[in-house]
Amino acid sequence: MILSQKILKKLITEELTKADVKDIVSSEFDRILKKELKDVVRDELIKELGSKKTKDALAEISKKVIKKLYKDLSYHHPYIIDRIKV
Repeated sequence: MILSQKILKKLITEELTKADVKDIVSSEFDRILKKELKDVVRDELIKELGSKKTKDALAEISKKVIKKLYKDLSYHHPYIIDRIKV
């Protein structure tokens, strides 16, 4: 089926509205952003979690949590500690 020249010209020169342009740009941006953002975030997380500074910070946070847990258990729930088998 061959389109007439008039219909073809009309389809080609159809004016895009702001909403059409916004939808086209938004969909392309989302598609590209999802792919590239995922790669960038993954690379940065691997780099940061592997650094000594981050490991030290995680260790300090873990120590604080364990200390607070131990303190709470020993003061408020001493029976839990008594139940631990050594």
